[in-house]
Amino acid sequence: MSSLQKELFKKRNATEETNEQKENDDLAPLQSPSLFKRGQPSAKYAPVSWDKYFDTYQDVAIPDTSDVFRVYRINGSANANTPVFIFHHGAGHSALSFALTASHIREMTNGECSIIALDARGHGDTRTSNDTDYSLSTLSDDLVNVIQALYNGQDTPDLCLVGHSMGGSVVVDVTSRKRLKNVVGVCVLDVVEGSAMDALSSMTSILNTRPQRFKTIEQAVQWSVRSNTVRNLESAKVSVPPLVRSTDDDALGWRTDLIKTKPFWTEWFTDLSSKFLACPAAKLLILAGTDRLDKPLMIGQMQGKFQLHIIPEAGHFLQEDAPVNTARSLVEFWRRNKRLVLPPKVQIK
Repeated sequence: MSSLQKELFKKRNATEETNEQKENDDLAPLQSPSLFKRGQPSAKYAPVSWDKYFDTYQDVAIPDTSDVFRVYRINGSANANTPVFIFHHGAGHSALSFALTASHIREMTNGECSIIALDARGHGDTRTSNDTDYSLSTLSDDLVNVIQALYNGQDTPDLCLVGHSMGGSVVVDVTSRKRLKNVVGVCVLDVVEGSAMDALSSMTSILNTRPQRFKTIEQAVQWSVRSNTVRNLESAKVSVPPLVRSTDDDALGWRTDLIKTKPFWTEWFTDLSSKFLACPAAKLLILAGTDRLDKPLMIGQMQGKFQLHIIPEAGHFLQEDAPVNTARSLVEFWRRNKRLVLPPKVQIK
């Protein structure tokens, strides 16, 4: 069994244990009103606003479509020698899963680097004409379209594309096919073709163990932390609220129905390792454990084809569990691979 499967089963078991103890716990799935008679979660699970971590947000309309993508931004200094970090989240999550990491990057670079994090279609506050088309080609088109709309008619700055899980597949696909100009770096967070493909057979049963309803946002945050899905309470308080929406029964349900992504799971991860190694840019892979490496990546790592960083204290959502370590890895990656800008030539008379 792969490490990813082990971790997912661990989360499922944690959820099952929580449900078995619901008589003594104020965190229970919304199955009947009686389950809430013991009260609500404490204020420590109260949501935190996005603007504690990002400067602004904007809704980016894609020309000739009805699609509008929510984008959160940190505006760096106007320095031609600093990149823009583009963050793409994983399935079922949102741009705000990068909130703490983005904030730490700003601190570590003294505000030099700009940061853009987008909600994918069917996620967060993005709205598209087809919120259930999660094909790799469509997700890649979306990323390209958003970047082109943001820099409409302007020179695209140097870009460092960062993707977590499903988002890793997207940034690798875009980079390997050279669909954006000036991509100087591509970073994949905790997804490897081999372990991802091994885990797919277990995903449906694991998803079925999740509570489908919550009475309050605080309960959703609490479940996320107690189930060990996100190990960092500060991150969960900003990243979990966009994941739920009001339902017809006056409860909160998941914004994204992950079961509807099932037809695309194999497509996301097939040939991911070879495509990553072929990307015409500096490459970084950040994992929560070395056992996640598959054979092509082991060989590529020994050949020095990419940089590898391990964050053993983190779970799958390493950018949330260990945001300082993740931010430091990304900043060091940029500094190690940034372009050398030569001074202008001086005419000698």
